[in-house]
Amino acid sequence: MAKKDVNVLTFVRLSGMMFLQFAIWGAWAVLIAGHMENLGFTGTQISYVFGTTAIGSIISPIIAGWIADRLMPAQLFAAISHLLSGVCLLIAWKQTTFPMLWLMIFLHAILYMPTIALTNSVAFHHMGHSDKFGNIRVFGTVGWIAINWGLSLYLRYWEGQETNLPHVGDCLLFGAIISFIMGVYCLTLPNTPPSKEAKNPYAFLEAFSLTSNRNFAVLLIISFLVAIELPFYYNLTFLFLTEAEHGVGLMESSANFAMSLGQVAEVVLMLLLFPCIRYLGMRITIFLGILAWPIRYAIFAIGEPVWLVIGSQTLHGICYSFFFVGGMIAIERLSPKDIRASSQALLLFFTNGLGMLVGHFVSGRLHDYFAYPDGGHAWAKIFMVPIVLTLIAAILFLFLFNERKYQQDADALTNNQGDTQEE
Repeated sequence: MAKKDVNVLTFVRLSGMMFLQFAIWGAWAVLIAGHMENLGFTGTQISYVFGTTAIGSIISPIIAGWIADRLMPAQLFAAISHLLSGVCLLIAWKQTTFPMLWLMIFLHAILYMPTIALTNSVAFHHMGHSDKFGNIRVFGTVGWIAINWGLSLYLRYWEGQETNLPHVGDCLLFGAIISFIMGVYCLTLPNTPPSKEAKNPYAFLEAFSLTSNRNFAVLLIISFLVAIELPFYYNLTFLFLTEAEHGVGLMESSANFAMSLGQVAEVVLMLLLFPCIRYLGMRITIFLGILAWPIRYAIFAIGEPVWLVIGSQTLHGICYSFFFVGGMIAIERLSPKDIRASSQALLLFFTNGLGMLVGHFVSGRLHDYFAYPDGGHAWAKIFMVPIVLTLIAAILFLFLFNERKYQQDADALTNNQGDTQEE
């Protein structure tokens, strides 16, 4: 029996859910680095705050799997999580010391990160065709762009006032407000009850058996290596763009807007992903996605002209769409149908979890190590690390990933699953 297409009203409701879900994260994820620098935090302390999201990603499969699959509907658990995480962001907004700010962001991350999987589950459950998930997920990127453009205008307003009070920390207040709105909105979402057959919260460990497939193992290892460089972008780029001494010297509002260009490009590049996979193959598509990173960091290391540094933010679209989304598709096609969800959870565990956790610690320490005594940082030396790392990852992937074997394995799984359905 064919699945029904999602109706217009449900599509709008699920799209609004994705918009708010990622607007929360987008509200503070970029600007909080500048806020912490204004508070006098060290690079290591900044990395520890950012590292809370990686910890949340590591334990979120357990939290979401145990509670949502056993105790309550997904949308209800998401509502409670967002309301409580909003309180954490609101308290964090008023903190000026590292221990309390870290604690509040940590509690927020523990509550927020599981809701990403929960909103995905709600969307998959109600949209009819899973291959159309991207049509709804793209509104999450739109939400990230919208809140950052709004905050850029907000900061631009205060930059024009005669006051020395920094307002970049208000990103936490905006994140809290959107969290409260999202918490209430979740209560209006279509009911998504617990599974009749409760899943193992550690089910993603089942996918480890697939590492016997060389291409699957290569995807996992390279994804881990590439994820290490992500904190160099998310944690340090805003500081690099706004630093007057040795950075680009942009105003906070302009730097925030510049970084949002990556998400704008992401929306556009999503449209080119499937044609590239079809005509270039998965190996070349993912390779190009990895290669965009060292090119961007090389432009950062040179640091001029300013228009080129700002324009290089759009390379994020290739990085994310071709590498991360391309990798998710490859993992999906290399996994048997009954453990595809476990395979995706394993990929997220290695990227958003372990890979980014390592990257947070490394980037923070390098930020402190390459600080000049009289102010500013040796950004070229800092960015040399992700340049080397991503170049190595790109070369390794190009030589280790076998396109022909990948196509054979993917086709074999598709044919086997088709035969099983016919039986």
